[in-house]
Amino acid sequence: MTTTDQRRVSASAPESVPLEDPRTAVRMIDAVARCAVEIVRAQRPVNALAKVVTPDVAGMLARRADLTTRLRATTGYVPPSRVAVTGVRSCIVNERTVEASCVLREPDRARFLAMRWELRHSGWRVTVLEIG
Repeated sequence: MTTTDQRRVSASAPESVPLEDPRTAVRMIDAVARCAVEIVRAQRPVNALAKVVTPDVAGMLARRADLTTRLRATTGYVPPSRVAVTGVRSCIVNERTVEASCVLREPDRARFLAMRWELRHSGWRVTVLEIG
């Protein structure tokens, strides 16, 4: 892949990709995006992504989950249980950085999610995560 490669991520990515290879992070985009939305909706514990995200990102997810819980208590709104992750795109910036985006589709709305993965000493970590 080139640094501007924006092909759709294939579910049949090779299993023999070394940890240092940026394609390792690309394979995990869908799962991390889905899990992050479930955390923000307070449907999953905040520590579900603890091994994959930095403490700053985990703190942001925790704050948004807290806001969701408080909002739900006052309005009674319950979001749909399932979200579809579509339009996954990735851009390999260099061998230590991958940027990705996707569309999160729900029955009543669509959202955008963007994230930045960086290879740290302990493996790939999401250092920036934005949910619109």
